[in-house]
Amino acid sequence: MLVRESLHNAPVTVPPTARIEEAATLMAKHGVGALMVVSAGELLGIVTDRDICVRGVGAGLPVSEAISTVMTPHPLTIEGSADILDAFKLFQKGPGRRLPVLEEGELAGIISVDDLLVALVLEFSAAITPIAREVVAPEVTS
Repeated sequence: MLVRESLHNAPVTVPPTARIEEAATLMAKHGVGALMVVSAGELLGIVTDRDICVRGVGAGLPVSEAISTVMTPHPLTIEGSADILDAFKLFQKGPGRRLPVLEEGELAGIISVDDLLVALVLEFSAAITPIAREVVAPEVTS
């Protein structure tokens, strides 16, 4: 299964000059836990709800501070044409739980560890269902 097959929604983006408060509001409005920080079409970083809580508000920064002060710059990325197992390997290397997905260098989405787990369960289910049917109700051949 390819990474692009696990994408559900377009990524929510924010400029690096956006305030922490604006980013938190965008996350709430779109029901997401991460925003892609983009300027002039270039992915500069990723900011998560945890970044806002720990690096921002928890560290005493005012919510008027620019999101670039709490984002993770230069995040690991993955191409949409990559296999989901490649995404798992990247997650093992890095501390994050989300990967920006690129299609020919352009931001196409974001994939999380949870997305990959769901994809693997679906793949496993598709592979095991015929075997399980045969075990439970074997076909009788003459």
